[in-house]
Amino acid sequence: MRKFLATTTLVLAAVAFVAADEGMWRADQLPTRAIRARHGVSIDAAELARLQHAPVRLLSGGGAGTGTFASANGLILTNHHVALDCIRTSTLAEQAGQRADNLIEQGFTAASPAAELPCVRFRAQVERESRDVTADMDAAASRAPDTQGRVRARQATRSALEQDCQRERGANFTCSVVDFNSGARVLLIVYEEFKDIRLVYAPEKQMGYFGGDEMNFRFPRYVSDISILRAYQGTDGAHTAFDAAHVPVHPDVYRHVTLEEVKDGDFAVVAGFPGNTNRYRESISAAYNLQKGIPAQINDLEQELALLRKYAAADPQAQVLLQSRIFGLANSLKYEQDVLTSLRATDVVGERQRRERAFLAFLARRPAMKAEYGDVIDAQAAVYASDVEAYIDVDAALDWIQKASLVGYGSGLYEFAVARARATDAERDPQFQERNWPMLRQSLLEDEPLVAALEEDLLAEGLSRALRLPAARAIPAVTRLAARVAAAGGPAGDARALARAVLTGSSLSSAAARRPLVEAPVAAFDASTDPVLVFARDLESSLADRRARVRALNGRILDNRSRFARGLQAWQGTTMYPDANLTLRITTGNVARIVRPSGQTTPFATRFGDLFALAERRGGTGDFALPPKLLAWRQRVGDAVFKAQYANLIVDFISTNDITGGNSGSATLNRRFEIVGLIFDGNESAVASDWVYNPVAGRALSTSIRFALTLAREVHGAGWIVDELLAPDRVRAQ
Repeated sequence: MRKFLATTTLVLAAVAFVAADEGMWRADQLPTRAIRARHGVSIDAAELARLQHAPVRLLSGGGAGTGTFASANGLILTNHHVALDCIRTSTLAEQAGQRADNLIEQGFTAASPAAELPCVRFRAQVERESRDVTADMDAAASRAPDTQGRVRARQATRSALEQDCQRERGANFTCSVVDFNSGARVLLIVYEEFKDIRLVYAPEKQMGYFGGDEMNFRFPRYVSDISILRAYQGTDGAHTAFDAAHVPVHPDVYRHVTLEEVKDGDFAVVAGFPGNTNRYRESISAAYNLQKGIPAQINDLEQELALLRKYAAADPQAQVLLQSRIFGLANSLKYEQDVLTSLRATDVVGERQRRERAFLAFLARRPAMKAEYGDVIDAQAAVYASDVEAYIDVDAALDWIQKASLVGYGSGLYEFAVARARATDAERDPQFQERNWPMLRQSLLEDEPLVAALEEDLLAEGLSRALRLPAARAIPAVTRLAARVAAAGGPAGDARALARAVLTGSSLSSAAARRPLVEAPVAAFDASTDPVLVFARDLESSLADRRARVRALNGRILDNRSRFARGLQAWQGTTMYPDANLTLRITTGNVARIVRPSGQTTPFATRFGDLFALAERRGGTGDFALPPKLLAWRQRVGDAVFKAQYANLIVDFISTNDITGGNSGSATLNRRFEIVGLIFDGNESAVASDWVYNPVAGRALSTSIRFALTLAREVHGAGWIVDELLAPDRVRAQ
């Protein structure tokens, strides 16, 4: 399906040119002249600033995505799947209140602002400013004698910069030092952070995920992948967690919604927070991922997903508890499978090797540059050959052991106590530094039921892998556990028996039991006989060794990768967009049908009438069932009115914008920078975009905002919400 890619996109990459609409650009690097020449759209400095301040980075217990402020009263447009963890926790809250509502299956429409539901663990961040601190980081690293020293020096400098910034900016902001292209450039980014986020509207899961896994990363698609949230703050302007007395945020910038339909060829701009790309990775990295890295991820995802689905199918409450995890894992699995297929068809390794040969030929004519960059490719190959695979089996066992939530709680509580006992942040691992303590406490006190049998299965798999390790790489905590089980007359080599020995009798499933431990000293853990805490205490040495080992390995890899990126920049001689890293990026493109070299054409949009036709062809069952509310509405309006007014509505459309995971929920904007859609996916020819952009057949997929709001108003009774979006400048009285 993608063999033609190798002679289009990748050859261009080899000579360091940017093809067509390729590029996830930082705002300060956006090629505005090229955009004007290609698309006839001028973006001045004032408009660029506005483009930057409407998108929000949404962080939750379920992952990360993008939203966009779309009204003066703090409404945020995003995807259904980005808000899914909020919908899930709201469902659990409803059921705990003796209501049977399953908001995932039934959808949710707030009857009024007072009925909006708090999103547990959700934060919305707006990038406010950034400062280049590359020189600070480089200077600190240059004084260190070796890789380990450079890692420590960078981390100490990173921590100091973030702490100074945090003290200066205050509690409403968060500061983050972020590497671009592995540290070739480093920015200190300041985000304004909103901690009271509420659910306003979400359609049924069947509208957000119609067609299920079969149609995931495919086009044509027929989904209304939308949720609407709102940000709140204190009356004093403080950005604190949920409080019923809070008032809506009045953002300084928001984008207007338009109900004007898109057309083939329309200009499109996307501003959001793409998660990760590998456009500048070396051939050795591409080869490792194709041969071992991605296949291993696929195997683990399949195994974990099968376990979750087994328990979700057996119990409706477990289905609600596990829905967000199942969706995330299923999405990741389909993505990794399609990436592997696509990359195998592109000869990505061969093309990266050709790029490297051309790069070395460039250096050969420049002795000074060769002295700086000439050994970088061989150095990286040596790291992969000697270190990358050395502990794969150990790390896989540790990962599976920690998939059990009880073990995760036990390890987290103990590690947090150890970190608090240290005098300064300089002695703590980054995730346990003081600025992260509020979020750590919150995560350690999550109050959700656990599926006990699933906990046992996950831990048993991890222990089984640990028991198969050679003696030289054995995990001491598992060895001690096996000895305790044997001493009690149990089967020391039975992973399930070991798992039961850890989990049986622990009180950590209760948030109330964990609460006093969040502030407990290390001595309290040393004295504890809770079996999970005993195991977590023993496990800590392996986890600490792993963190140190990974830091050292990453230091070597990133040193080489940073030098390679700087060498490519010197070779190209012009600005390169950096690989994505969950920071704000702007991409431009066109709404565009797909015309393949074979002559096969895919239209740029799908239509409402065809949604019903597809459901009918597939029997209207399973993933192709339509929600009862939609079917009732369709019957109510009748055939004549539907055909005249609704059948031709665009449901989803495609564009050439360069996106990846994390862009989910980003607004698709027209040439007037109005919201016309919401990015929710890439098609099967774009899934390899983490490695290479495909301008021929790769497309970003958007839900049409007109379609989504038509359903919201007419099917789900959300007229007051739609009215606010269509008259966004009206500030509601408080």
